Formats: sequence, C-alpha cells, structure tokens
Amino acid sequence: MSESAREWLIAHRGWPARHPENSLEGIRAVLDAGARFVEIDVQISADGRPVAFHDEELRRTTGRDGRLTALRLAELRSLELVGGGRIPTLEEAIEAIGRFPGTTAFVELKRHSIRRFGRRRAVELVCERIREAHCPCVFLSFDRRATVLARDAGVERIGWVLRRRSIVHRLMARSLRPDFLFVSAGRAGGRRPFWTGPWRWAVYGVDTLDQGRDWRSRGADLIEVDDLPGLLETARDGR
Repeated sequence: MSESAREWLIAHRGWPARHPENSLEGIRAVLDAGARFVEIDVQISADGRPVAFHDEELRRTTGRDGRLTALRLAELRSLELVGGGRIPTLEEAIEAIGRFPGTTAFVELKRHSIRRFGRRRAVELVCERIREAHCPCVFLSFDRRATVLARDAGVERIGWVLRRRSIVHRLMARSLRPDFLFVSAGRAGGRRPFWTGPWRWAVYGVDTLDQGRDWRSRGADLIEVDDLPGLLETARDGR
C-alpha cells in the first residue's frame, strides 16, 4: 500500500511538519522517506537569484523584518530559518531532488516576484534553472500568463494553480492545456466532477491519508500534503 501512496502523494514545501518549509533539510527528509514528487516555492532575490522560499516577507520563517525581493542573495544566505538551516537557492533545491532517480520537482513561482521583476524576467530567471535541471521539473504558478511564458521558454511541463473551479477557468484551462491543474481542497468544489482534459489534477491542503484517498476516488490524480512521511507510515501500517 505504501508503494501505491508514494505514486500519488506530493510533498508540500518539503516536510514542514518537521523541518522549515522549503529547506534542504526538509526536502532531503521527504526524499529519504520515499517521496516521488516534491513541491517547492520560488521567490527571486534583489540580484536576480531564484531561491526556495514562499513568502515575500521574511518575518514568519526567519524572524527578521524585510522583504526577500529587496535583499541580495549574499544577504539572504546570512539569515537562519526558524527551526534551523538556511534559505537554499533554486539550483540547490533541484539538485537535492535530482539525486533521487524518478523524482519530479514542482517549482512554483510566486506572484510577489512576478510583480517585482516583471512577468517575463521572473519567468525566464526560473526557467533558466529548470532547463539546467537533472530531474523532471514542472513550472507552476497561479499566474496563467506566466505558465504560457514558461512554455514559450522551453519548459517541457507546466501547471496552473487555480483559485477556484469556474466555467471561465475551465475555458482558460482548455485553451492553455497545461500538464497539471492544482486546486486547494477548500476550493475544489465539493462533489463536482473534475474537468476532463490533457492534464492531471492535484489537490492540495489535504491532511490525512483517508482524505487523500477520498479525493482520489473523486477523480484527483495527485494529493499534496505537509506530512508525506507520516502518511506513508500510515499506509504501511494499513491504517
């Protein structure tokens, strides 16, 4: 059963249930536990270096005031994450994932960096690292136009993160034809069927294995969780 669960669970920001989110420590820990899919968030430093980080504001995860996009990489490297460790570059995060054959990285560019650097520049900075990766990578964003630019930049697989499922979003998805559609469990629309198309559905914001299996029974392909090792252990125990 654990083998089956490993095929459809995504580790959300590494292992935030045990390690600082997006940290190398958390990424390595879920990979050691058997993760096949790892999602990381990306912001861009003032000198144009993509790093694995979720917020633009630093306070929540470093304890320091200020905006990540206003600091150079060398300044960011001097900060310690709450719980230990440093802010990794996108290259470091992808390299860690690439050390485990058969593992895919979902790389989500955050909109703060798109606003700070402009959509085209921000996308290109991230896509440059993805094109150099030694593991399969999927470019993700809430910003639909950013995913279009990523595809134009030569990224093989893209994913669009939906704010909600609506008729308008369905039409946009049909036009975009992404490889993945992501939606939160809270906005996935209850029992409404998932749209069919060339994409795979991923539901995030799921806490338990039973919830994940329920979403799978409704048509979701992948389930994103904060405690992937814990859920794999539950699967192994047959719970």
